[in-house]
Amino acid sequence: ESGWGSSRFATEFNALFGEYTYDNNNGIVPARREEGKKHLVKYFKTIDKSVESYFININSHFAYDKFRKFRKILRDKNNFFNVNLLVDKLDSYAEDEEYVDTIISIIYDNKLTKYDNILSLLTIS
Repeated sequence: ESGWGSSRFATEFNALFGEYTYDNNNGIVPARREEGKKHLVKYFKTIDKSVESYFININSHFAYDKFRKFRKILRDKNNFFNVNLLVDKLDSYAEDEEYVDTIISIIYDNKLTKYDNILSLLTIS
């Protein structure tokens, strides 16, 4: 969403995920907002507040109900290794029809699957 932290929203407003808001006291008008649209992009005092807001959003907003239900199924089966199945449930996050494919590409291009089983990377003494 933020061009790896290089977008105007990320650098000036700590907005990493392009979350929409309609609160004039908590948002910034996108430069290329379509005529007639009323949404703003939520801004944050710090980067960690942006991440926190995204976690709250994905764990509470109705648009991610499929994601949460499927995540629970995977968790119950102790199966966290098929990221494609889980990411596929994020299809309602963005207006971009290629969003899920883009996320999957980012995961694989940056070898992020190495973090899927983070517990195996930790050594317990």
